[in-house]
Amino acid sequence: MPRLLRLRSAWGLPNLASGDRRRIFSKLRESGWDGVEASLADIGTTTAARRECIDAARSESMNLVLSAYSSWHNYEGPFDASLSVQGHAAAFESELQQIAELHSAAPSPIIHVNAHSGSDHWGDAEAIDYFESAIGTAHALGDALPSVSHETHRGRYLCCPFATARLLHKVPSLRLTSDFSHWVVKCERLLDAPEEVTLLEEIIAPAVDHIHARIGTPQAPQVADVESSSVRAAAERHYAWWEAIWTAREKASISGRDATLTATIEYGPVEL
Repeated sequence: MPRLLRLRSAWGLPNLASGDRRRIFSKLRESGWDGVEASLADIGTTTAARRECIDAARSESMNLVLSAYSSWHNYEGPFDASLSVQGHAAAFESELQQIAELHSAAPSPIIHVNAHSGSDHWGDAEAIDYFESAIGTAHALGDALPSVSHETHRGRYLCCPFATARLLHKVPSLRLTSDFSHWVVKCERLLDAPEEVTLLEEIIAPAVDHIHARIGTPQAPQVADVESSSVRAAAERHYAWWEAIWTAREKASISGRDATLTATIEYGPVEL
């Protein structure tokens, strides 16, 4: 049976970069969280500040999942469509190296890297080049880096399940962070046709290592009230998808693979 670790998103934690981090982590732990997911910018603007945040997490027995970006960091500022595959690969390598340096102090609380990779305007050939390079970079860092998975996020190459499935066929070592809310709003449907369910459960679910547990609808990436009758169908579809991932991880654990599944509970700020 897999073990589930629940992580708090850094959304809504503005003092994580420079405040009393130990107090923040202590309160989160007391509230039942197993850790926090954050970008490098979320935990500090300098290496020293980031180390202080990591030390605080370690002292409070809290886990960290850190995000790495190939472009468009934290989705702030303009999107640069001109950045080449090589530019994405170089930026991603730099982020991984920074995380590896932070991870070097043992015991490290950093348990995983969530990657925001590539661009939705790429063709399949460009995506294959980038993801093969990204996986190779992570592999070259070896034990200096925790496991890495690439998020199914709008604006990225993995923005829809069909492109993701094609890529998994060509790059079978690719590991995923699943945020089903992005796919639902991107495709404007709950992806519940029999053929879509089969693709999701048989091809994609076994490749998922990390979940972003946010509920969306075909018209919105997140809902205000998951208990509302108006979003019940969408919520139930998300629950079924997460169950499929859990089942896939449980099956994989029989063959000796990592039996831990991590999930970050996401609920972001409303745009004004």
